[in-house]
Amino acid sequence: MSSLTLKNLPDQLLEQLRVRARAQRRSLNSEAMLLLEQAMSNDSCASPAQAGAAEQEAQLAAWARLSGRWPGGDAALTAMAAEVEASRTLGREFDL
Repeated sequence: MSSLTLKNLPDQLLEQLRVRARAQRRSLNSEAMLLLEQAMSNDSCASPAQAGAAEQEAQLAAWARLSGRWPGGDAALTAMAAEVEASRTLGREFDL
């Protein structure tokens, strides 16, 4: 098992850790490990794959909420798309 040394730990933070450890009847080491485990399990940055999946699910949910909400339904959307296509120009002619 690996070890971790924390340097320049602020006195106030160390005291808070001591108080928590004492209240839970744990060693400083055990309390620090527990807090790290909890932070890592709640942190979306801890697992990029999980963070990506959560973001994708959120985007899909947003699209699902928006789907079918276009005023006039698909017919209006199709007509609008046709109007945009018809208004397009081919641009200027050029020679290569």
